[in-house]
Amino acid sequence: MIGYLFVKSSVINSSLEGIENQQFMWIILGNIFFILLIFIPERFIKKYIPLLFYITVLFLFLVLFFPPISGARRWIRIGPVGFQPSEIFKPVFILYLSYILSQKDSKKFYFASLMIILAALLIYKEPDFSSTIIILLTWFVLVFVSGNFEKVWQYSMGLGLIAAPFIFFNLQEYQRGRIIGFLFPQEYSLSYYYNTAQAIRAVGSGGLLGQGYMSGYMNLTQSVPESHTDFIFSVIGEELGFLGVCIVLLLYSTIIWRLYEGYKRSENLFWELFYVGTAFMIFFHVFQNIGMNLGILPVTGIPLPLISNGGTSFVSFSILLGIATKGLMTEKNITR
Repeated sequence: MIGYLFVKSSVINSSLEGIENQQFMWIILGNIFFILLIFIPERFIKKYIPLLFYITVLFLFLVLFFPPISGARRWIRIGPVGFQPSEIFKPVFILYLSYILSQKDSKKFYFASLMIILAALLIYKEPDFSSTIIILLTWFVLVFVSGNFEKVWQYSMGLGLIAAPFIFFNLQEYQRGRIIGFLFPQEYSLSYYYNTAQAIRAVGSGGLLGQGYMSGYMNLTQSVPESHTDFIFSVIGEELGFLGVCIVLLLYSTIIWRLYEGYKRSENLFWELFYVGTAFMIFFHVFQNIGMNLGILPVTGIPLPLISNGGTSFVSFSILLGIATKGLMTEKNITR
């Protein structure tokens, strides 16, 4: 409900007022998925992992033929309903890679990696550079944690460093602008760095206890662009202050710590990898989103998990946490 409350607050006095009701429907859907996945048998989930993966890759291909929205082809819309395939791909990708790595079959791993690279290229084509980076980093982390294919991730790290300059110069202009604005904030405070500069002011104005829910001056005057999505953390900081921010961070830390405990206790490589992948996905989103709100990282458009407005993102994280909870409950019963 934290997400609903701050989406509602972030759009007050704006033309978007009322979108919190749509987000609330996605929250209900996400919770339904969460509960259902807890009770679905593990063998059933594993049986259909490859099929789910190929279906999501197909959606990543199909989305490129849909009309662009704000210059990007990220949405598949059928009537009034729309979803982002790249967000749905994230939990399915972690499931699939965990499943493949747990089998310790080199042929299956190399084929799966090629399919994941293809999916990452399709996401990059949308364009959605931030999701592309998240997918590739998560692949790297899971391969490393698996303890297998050591040379693969070593070569991948080297190739990544070599490819970085080429990737930078092939970014969209607004994407390069975000990086340039981050490196030279004073020179671009009214252009590329404007959103971040306003977010920093909003967070700073919150002080220790905040200005009160739906009472933040910068929020009421809509001074922070995209405050319902990328910069919703600035609304939390302004209205709840440092203490409120600490509570939100504590909630995220509790989830990540619980996943870490599951990883340490598990004797099943599939679940170990899935816990790590889920924890890393949540950590990276939180770290990057808060970092760009505070000006210590460039803006990437990565949402704050379960809080930023975005229905597909909420459902995606609900799926991850539902499956992780399923694993934690199953393994706990086995060890009794």
